[in-house]
Amino acid sequence: MNDDRLSRIEAKVDSVVDRLGSIDKTLAAQHVSLKQHMRRSDALEAQVKPIEEHVIAVKGALKALAWLGSVITVLATIAGTVYMFLGKK
Repeated sequence: MNDDRLSRIEAKVDSVVDRLGSIDKTLAAQHVSLKQHMRRSDALEAQVKPIEEHVIAVKGALKALAWLGSVITVLATIAGTVYMFLGKK
């Protein structure tokens, strides 16, 4: 009976060792996949950086145009008011 029990334990240990080997293979494959993913992500981030800088520049230009439009509107309103009171003689 002890030999039978020992054989079953050995079989279970062998099964666990086989599973560990399978896990190691899977882990190695995932490691390679992760390296490729990181390489692609770095490349895409490098491509996106100039776009982000361009967007920041465009936003600044739009703010400047909006400010300029506000100034022109105020000046036109003042000029119209002055003309209305002083321009008609």
